Parts: sequence; structure tokens; C-alpha cells
Amino acid sequence: MMIFFIGGIIIFSIITIVCIFLLIRLSSKESQFMEVSNRYLKDIGKNYNRDKFAMAIYELYRDIIDGVQKERYEFLKDVLSDNIYNNYLREIKISKDRQIKNIVTDIKPVFSRLISLINKDGTEIAKVWMKISFIEYMLDMSPQTGSQEKIGNENRVIGGSKTRRFEKEYIITLVKRHTPKESVACPACGYITDIILRNQCIRCGSNIVNRKFHWVIIAKEDKPLSR
Repeated sequence: MMIFFIGGIIIFSIITIVCIFLLIRLSSKESQFMEVSNRYLKDIGKNYNRDKFAMAIYELYRDIIDGVQKERYEFLKDVLSDNIYNNYLREIKISKDRQIKNIVTDIKPVFSRLISLINKDGTEIAKVWMKISFIEYMLDMSPQTGSQEKIGNENRVIGGSKTRRFEKEYIITLVKRHTPKESVACPACGYITDIILRNQCIRCGSNIVNRKFHWVIIAKEDKPLSR
């Protein structure tokens, strides 16, 4: 009986250890957000790899931040869902009402990873896990007196830092209508453009597809910084 009891304890211990190992492995995978494989992208008919897509989304996000600061409303409306677009409009209005200007500059990618891409009922949904570093500060835009104008803009910084770098992580969700052909000849100049992101010809800037057929950001989730 003692042998069976010891054997049972050993088997139970092995099962427990295996379960703990599997849980740790699954948790690790979840925290690391496993990347979509290039083989999978090829199998579903994509002509780009995961690194190209992820970097394109980082560049899109960088352009959006620049577009907010320069108030490029037409561009922002083309690449953002109505909800996110309206949120940015509110932020711009609040800043103007408070007579401040938020400056985000020197944005650089720490990493950008495609972690999901599926086709559901004719709509493609992608998720990109992105970590960026940047410089951010706020300027006082209230009217200056003559003596204040002589001091210059350095003393008008009221928040953030013009030298310290910050880091943030996001999960970006994007959608577009499924199309079997993502390289399109421009009707104006004939140049072939890969429409991963935009609906404009790279060469001449003419519109080549409508908003439904290029990626639009519909959600941006803040994530705790990874170690």
C-alpha cells in the first residue's frame, strides 16, 4: 500500500508541475503577444510580411500625431474611426481653450509587432502591439507682453520636457474591407501602389481607393510598459 501511496504522490506531483509549466508558458505567450507568422500572411494572400506591416502602422501612428499637432483634419478623418477622430478634435479644442499647445516630437519605434490579422465576414481586423519613445512638452500659448516676448519660447514650457524621452505602449486595432488585390494601378499616372495604409498614389498623390479599402484605426489601448 505504501508503494502505491508514494507512487500516487509522485504522479500527482508530476501532473502539478506540468500544469504549472503550461500555465506559465501560456501566461508568457499572452504577455508577449505572439506575432503573426509570415507563413500565415502568405497563406491568406498578403504580399507583405509582418515586419513591413507593423512598421507601416507605426509610421501611420506617427503621422497621426503629427496631423493632430498641425490640425490636418482631412487626413485624420480618413485614417481614424469617427469616435477617435472626435476625441482628437475635443483634445485640440480643450488645448486651444486653455491656451496651451502639446508638442510631441522625435517619435521613434522601440518595437512594433503584428499580433493578429483575421478576415471576418468580409472585414479584415488587425492588431499591432507598439512601443514608442518620444519627447513631449506643453507650451503656454497665451498672449505675451513685450518683456515676455524678449525672453523667448524656452520659458513658455509649462509641462513635460524638451530633453527627456518618454515611452508608451499601445495595442492598435485597425479595420478595412477585404480585397483580394492590395496593389493598385493609379488611374492618373499608372504607378503601382501598395495600399496597406492609404488610398493615395505614392507618386502623384491621386486617390486610388475609397476609405473602406485601406486600414483605419478604430481603437487604441494603453498598455503597461513591458520590462
